[in-house]
Amino acid sequence: MYHRIVRAKVRRLWDRIAETGDFQLAVALAAPDVRFRFVGDPPYGAELRGRDAFARWFEQTQENLPGLRLRPADIVVKGWPWNTTVVVRLTISATLADGSAYTNEGVQWVRLRWGRMVDDYVLEDTARLAAALERQAAARPAVGGG
Repeated sequence: MYHRIVRAKVRRLWDRIAETGDFQLAVALAAPDVRFRFVGDPPYGAELRGRDAFARWFEQTQENLPGLRLRPADIVVKGWPWNTTVVVRLTISATLADGSAYTNEGVQWVRLRWGRMVDDYVLEDTARLAAALERQAAARPAVGGG
């Protein structure tokens, strides 16, 4: 029963984020000392600690990929309230500045302690992400006009 409740809450959270684009909903779930890891090279590759750093990562993400949407495909839950593991397979999409579509997939491995996210580990196809960021940068107008 506990696993079913957690799965439903996680699905509702991701569905709300997908509808609104408001990643602060995820940040609000994080413990003050949350550990966040996004596997890969910068600018998205990160190993951060703390809710403020976690929030800043999402802000940067939204600046670089406005309209980014993450939708849950599968959710697996195991463990108990004091040590719960949640694994989410995500589909990722955005429309880039040149009008092309960005699609990707990722896996999020989260550890919850008494309903608070204490560890968030994300794997995404970073080659696809890097190509999208290059297209995004090329489509943006140059600042200063030379």
